[in-house]
Formats: sequence, structure tokens, C-alpha cells
Amino acid sequence: MIAHVTRREMYDLVWAEPLEAVAAKLGTSHWRLKDLCVRHRVPLPTTAYWRDKAAGKRPRQTIFASSADSAVELISLDPTSPSDPIVEERLQQARKAATAPRRLLKPREPNTRTIEWSRIDKPHTAVSLTAHTLRRAKPDHDGIIAISGEGLLSMRLGAGSIERAIFILDSIARGLEAREISCTFAGKHVEVRRGVDKVPFILAETIKRQKHEPTVDELKAEERYRRSARYRDWAFTYERQYPEFDYIATGELTISIEAWSTDQRRRNWRDNTRATLEAQLDPIIEELRGWIDYRRDDRLKDERNARLRRRAEENRKRTEARTKREEERDELLDEIVEMGRKAEQLRSWMAWAADIEDTETQRMLDWARRRLGELERALDPASFGDWLRERTLFPEVDPFAPLPADPDQETPPPQDGAA
Repeated sequence: MIAHVTRREMYDLVWAEPLEAVAAKLGTSHWRLKDLCVRHRVPLPTTAYWRDKAAGKRPRQTIFASSADSAVELISLDPTSPSDPIVEERLQQARKAATAPRRLLKPREPNTRTIEWSRIDKPHTAVSLTAHTLRRAKPDHDGIIAISGEGLLSMRLGAGSIERAIFILDSIARGLEAREISCTFAGKHVEVRRGVDKVPFILAETIKRQKHEPTVDELKAEERYRRSARYRDWAFTYERQYPEFDYIATGELTISIEAWSTDQRRRNWRDNTRATLEAQLDPIIEELRGWIDYRRDDRLKDERNARLRRRAEENRKRTEARTKREEERDELLDEIVEMGRKAEQLRSWMAWAADIEDTETQRMLDWARRRLGELERALDPASFGDWLRERTLFPEVDPFAPLPADPDQETPPPQDGAA
């Protein structure tokens, strides 16, 4: 029984013959062989592939792709069998890239002529808690420090960039305070505030991610784990014996304003070949103040547009109310004319029926006299005004009169304090 094959050798075998035939030659079941191929990322032909091949066609074959993970390059059919020299040679070839010295990204070294910073022993009040937490935090295995929590600025920095970040935050806080602008921390954002206006920005370090190149010791640990009973037990999750990626702090700091403007204001600064962030602090602070002014103007413009929309809506409702009132006035006029017409008709009929002595007719005449009295009281010039006032259709001050289209012509717009 063959104990070890490479991924390429397994690929050539399973694409040359059906899986059952290959399993019989290797002395294992086709189910176990299929599981090994899936585990080691060896592409397998489908049933349609063999059907087309039996029909004399030339079906497409999946291209073999080398794996970046050296641990899957060797397939062990019998984990208990020791590796022979040929297998060891294959394994060393597969791990050749891993045995080479790891190529780590060299941290960026800013131009020393533009670095103007020193350790801040007493940071600004807004920065003190974050500075204290950064200095006490311990880096992870990649040398990166991550902090978060209430009252803290959530950050991920290389250990070598902590004092620079504290200096930059302290300088910005003090520079803004001198311009009557405050700053607070909210999650990963530094919020620059003046009154109700705020502009968020982020201070971050560029952290690059690259594929981890396992060492020989890590590959051996991975191979031992794959041969262990825990690896074959489905009750346990797969535990990689080395990290998949390395995270490398470059030392390059950036400031990014997370806002948008119509006039294409500057939003990003970073360490570059001409200057570091420390050398750009004054223009950064001035630009932040410019952003606050822009936000204020934008807010006042939005508030004015909102007032104009509310005024237009109010005038629309007043127009509808005036239209409805005109309809009610027309109905009232028709009612008055109809009342006058009925009064004249009643007088004419009562004069015609006055000489009729029939008791039924006399009772109707009594009712007609009462009805005529009601109509005459409604049409009496002395009380007609009171009757109209009950209808509130002709008020002295029109509540539905149109308002000026611009509300700011009546009263000045609210100032920042009122807002």
C-alpha cells in the first residue's frame, strides 16, 4: 500500500481513472479517498465527465492549482507509516518556500526632518484616558495594540506609533480649544464640535495584511495535529496550528474626515515623503475649523429650507381652507335667497287662504305664520349680523389669509444659541 502521495500525483490519478479504481489501487475505500481529496483541495471529476469520456468526447478537465498552504501538499494515506527518503524529499520541496526567511514589510520610517514631536506627560483632558490606556495596553503576537471602550478612542496601532498618536491627538485638541472648538471621542471617531455642529475624523495607522508563511516547526505541528484523533473527530472544530495571515504595522499614520462637502474640501492627510502628520498639524486644525464653519452654514441652509417648506405647506392648507370657506359662503347666500323666496311665497299663500274657514286650513295657517316669523327674524336687518357671526364666515381678521412666502421676512432666523 502506498503511504504518501503529493497533491499533483493524486490529481493525475483521479483524473486518469474513476475514483473506485484509484481507491482499489491505493488500498483504501473510495469514500475515504474522496474525503482526502476534498480535505487537500484536489479537484475531482464529476459523473458527467466520465460519461462524456466514455462516449468518445473530450470533456473539460479542471486545471490543477498549486496551494499556498504547504501543509496540504502531501497526502498521507497511512498516517502510521513512516515517511521514506523520497517522501521526505517531496515534503521538503513543498515546504521550500516556508523554510526561506520570512519577508516582513519594513516599517515605514518618516523623514526625520519633518518629525517634530515629543512625549506628552500631561495630555489634554479629552485625550488623557485614551493615552493612559494605550500606554498600559500590551501588544498582540503581531506587535499591534488595540483598545476600545466607553470614553476611549477605539484604535489599532503598532507599539512604535503610540506616542506619536498621543502627541497628534493632544495637539489637535489644544489647537481646537484655542479656537473655541471642543473634541470628544465616540467609538473610532474623534468628533470635533462647536455648538450643535460636529465633524468626525479618524486617526489610524496603516496595517498591512499578508499571507502567513509557516515555518518548519509550524508545519510539523500542523502535520501532528492532522494525524491526531482530535482532527478525525467531527465533534471538534478544526484548529489551525498557525495563523492564516500576518498583520504588520507600517508606522504610517493617517487622518481621515468622515464627512462630505459640495465644494470638495480636503478630507485626508497622511505621512508622506514630504512631511509627516506632525508637520501638518496647523493646516489640519485650520481645515477642521473650516469644516465646522461649512457644517454650520450647511445646517443654517437646511434649517432655512425647512422653514420655507413649512411655510409653503401652511399656505397650501390656508388656500384649501379659503376655497372651502368660499363654498360655504355660496351655500349661505343660496340659503338666504331661498329663505326670502319662501317668505314671499308664504305671504302670498297666507293672503289667499286667509278667508278659508276650514279648521284644517286654519291650523296650517297658524303653522305658516310661525314659519314666516322664523324666516323674518332670520332676515331681520337688526339681527342679521348676529346670525352671520355665528357662522364665522366673514371674520374681521382673516385666519386664512396667505402668509409671506419667506418666513424670515417676518422674524429673523434663529441664531446658534436658540437652535
